[in-house]
Amino acid sequence: MVFKIVIASTNDGKIKEIGDILNSLKWENLHSQQQENCLAQAEGRPEGGAARMGEVPPDLTIQIRSLQDYLITEPDEPHDNFLKNAIHKAKYYAQYTKEATLSEDSGLSIEALKGFPGVRTKEFTQECGGMKNTFIKLEQMLLLQGFQNPTAYFHSAAALYLPTQDLLITHEARDDGVISFPPRGEDGFAFDPIFIPKGYDRTFAELGPSIKNKISHRSKAIHGLMKKWGQIAICNQVP
Repeated sequence: MVFKIVIASTNDGKIKEIGDILNSLKWENLHSQQQENCLAQAEGRPEGGAARMGEVPPDLTIQIRSLQDYLITEPDEPHDNFLKNAIHKAKYYAQYTKEATLSEDSGLSIEALKGFPGVRTKEFTQECGGMKNTFIKLEQMLLLQGFQNPTAYFHSAAALYLPTQDLLITHEARDDGVISFPPRGEDGFAFDPIFIPKGYDRTFAELGPSIKNKISHRSKAIHGLMKKWGQIAICNQVP
């Protein structure tokens, strides 16, 4: 079985990371309790209802595309929280892709800056003119605050919209840690060189994708999202 997903991004690093996370999913790890829940639901259906309960095939293949394969004008991000923006973009792009479209909206929140840049992370980076200038600006802002509290977290909101079923699935996650300057590590993108996740002494860019893709906010959000899709597929045979 092939499940086609369009990743709603043109960012090379983000596309690769989400693609790697999707390809690492193991459907056989869906808990037996989920299947029991489906059987319980099926008992209340008309005759033959239980027979209609589907399964996620063990040979499921996810076919990944991205916005780099389309010519679609980028929409605004009009909302003040990650989840609403992720939903907005997933539904917007699905109008054009006609395929299951996955939008993931995320950002860095720094406690000393009262959660800034937060939902404005992308906008802030663009205003600074790239990541190098963004790091310089953030360090200056923190120094003005005395840099007493480096605590920060990444928040990720993922939304998967299947236009043929008018089905929306969402999941949110966060990753706590601290900000560290100067930037360290070459194996990452965006804020990876300045974020040290809780429980580690290296930045995401030093840890690399083999570790980051198991513990990050984005990994947690995508895994949670696709677990929900798997539950729905088992119960309702949603392709």
